[in-house]
Amino acid sequence: MTVYFHCEGVKDNAVIPIFIRKVSCLPNLDIQWVKRDTLKNIRIHRKGNTIISGHYKLIKALAAFSYMNGVKHIAYHQDADGKYTERYNAVTSEFRLLQEKGFHCLAIIPKEMTESWLLADENAYPSIPKKPDLPSKPEDLWGQKNDANSNHPKNYLHKVLAQFRLPDNRDTYYQIAEKTDIEVLKVRCPKSFGQFCMDMLYFVSS
Repeated sequence: MTVYFHCEGVKDNAVIPIFIRKVSCLPNLDIQWVKRDTLKNIRIHRKGNTIISGHYKLIKALAAFSYMNGVKHIAYHQDADGKYTERYNAVTSEFRLLQEKGFHCLAIIPKEMTESWLLADENAYPSIPKKPDLPSKPEDLWGQKNDANSNHPKNYLHKVLAQFRLPDNRDTYYQIAEKTDIEVLKVRCPKSFGQFCMDMLYFVSS
């Protein structure tokens, strides 16, 4: 199975395909990242004066690109950024018409962002984090991104990595994702990762 996948950035691309393969139990699943620049170059036709949002354009462009390449499995990532239910419903709503046309679609909406999922399993780090330790509910972390001392997931993860002198980059994200136990992740991030796991069951079986 080949999956065409769009995510927000290189760090997300280092993490999410790992979790897709782990949850699907298909370690050799072919997941190809379709970048934003590629999608922006795809013409999207619309009727009348219908307003198409930026994210809708990307989803529709991803489907068009996949169709042109004979691929019917598509996965779309978007961080919740404090609006989990709204974002998840919006993406899955856009998928409905595509599913009627034969596409198999997977929404990947971490609450609140990919970094939240990386803060779930203490055993994914060189040793158990202490300064700071990992949050008991990573999905509930939030704060001002421009305040380095806030509990914004990106800032919190940066502080966790700093205690191990680990660089805050895609390679570190990849290593943490590889070592993360998805059963622990389901317990610590039940809302968004739990939903992701349920959606994966339908995605890989279709």
